[in-house]
Order: sequence, then C-alpha cells, then structure tokens
Amino acid sequence: MLERQSKCAADPDACFPLLWSLSPNLIDNAPQMMQWYYNVSYNTTHDYFVLPPSGHLYSYPGMMGADDQARYVTATERDCEIMSTSGSVHWEWFGTWSRAIANFIPQYAVNSIVQGLFPVNVPYMLPMAEGGWGHDHYKIIDESVVLFKPKEWRGTSCTPKWNCPTAQGLADEISGYEKGTVTHIYMTSDGGCSYDDVVEMVSLLDEHVELVDQQTLINMALKRG
Repeated sequence: MLERQSKCAADPDACFPLLWSLSPNLIDNAPQMMQWYYNVSYNTTHDYFVLPPSGHLYSYPGMMGADDQARYVTATERDCEIMSTSGSVHWEWFGTWSRAIANFIPQYAVNSIVQGLFPVNVPYMLPMAEGGWGHDHYKIIDESVVLFKPKEWRGTSCTPKWNCPTAQGLADEISGYEKGTVTHIYMTSDGGCSYDDVVEMVSLLDEHVELVDQQTLINMALKRG
C-alpha cells in the first residue's frame, strides 16, 4: 500500500482504480489499522476495498446450515455497510458451488447490500466446473447480485496453467475481449504477483480498456444484463 501511495503521488495520471481485499475483523479488533488503509485511499482517490473470502469470515458459506447462513449474510452485510463497499471475494470448496449458487448467494439479493462476488475455487489449482459460464464473464443472480466468472492472476513466476501468464500475455488477453465485456482480474501475491507486475500489465492494455471501481463494475454488469 505504501508503494502504491508513493507511485500514485509521483504520477497521478497513472494511478488506475485498484481494489484491495481487507478483513472486516479489523473493524472491532484493529480499527486504527483499518483507518490507516482508508486514509491512504483518500490520498490516492483511486483505491477501494472489498471483503476478503468469503465476506465476514474465511469460510465456505455454501456448506453451512440454513440458520448459520442467515446469520452469516447479516454479518457480511453489516461489514459491507461499515466499510462502504458492495463486493466480496468468495470461496467455496470444489464440487459445492452449485449448492452455494442455488441456496446461499441468492440470500444476498434480498437486501442488495452485497452486490458483487469475485469467486475463487478451493483448491485454486482446480477449475470451477460448476456455473455453466460458457463465454459469459459473470452471471446475475435474482436480478441484483453479480457473480463474476473466476479469473485469477498469481504473478509471472509460476507456470501459465496455474494462472501465471506474463504481463504482456494477460494484457493481450484482456485487450482481445469483445468490446463491452465486463470482467475482473483477481490478483494474489501467493503466486508471486507484485504491484510492479500489475503496473506493467495495465500499461500494456489497449486504449479502449477501461479500469473502474467495484461499484461501477457491478453497475455495468447489471445494466448490460
């Protein structure tokens, strides 16, 4: 975050919108730490926060019982309201996504506080087989929750089959999407992805590619249908 702040200050025109996952546990356990992150975002004006997997806790909500799911939805919605966000990274164990899509995720549509979910399959080496994505980059659940198709970038230091293309390769892929495509890239450092990788990739995107914050992205998907 300090690197991001420094580079945005040095070149504001190159300070593209960027989402960070931030634990809601900081709300009660380390509020001053959370405030520090938000203060940096006020300086750059282009940094935004979403909940980490899977919202209120590191968990697989689709595997919970009905009562626990209801409490979990309420807790995650509270986190989103306090953190002024509408998005969350979402984990499920492989083979359980169909259940989560059918029974858990629609519960977020009731209040439309959690509006965007960025899924990651567990274990991440396995593709998310459920969902029936076809060529779509997202699906809209109950007209108000956008579940984006998994798309991860784990840096450039592992093999491409584990979501590690070069910056040029990823930029070419994104630039080659049909114009009007609404999608996201989930970037994680556990495969070696660095902020320099992100900056390089963004610099290689074609001019027609637009980077936006999470609420604009969600609104784009809902409007496009």
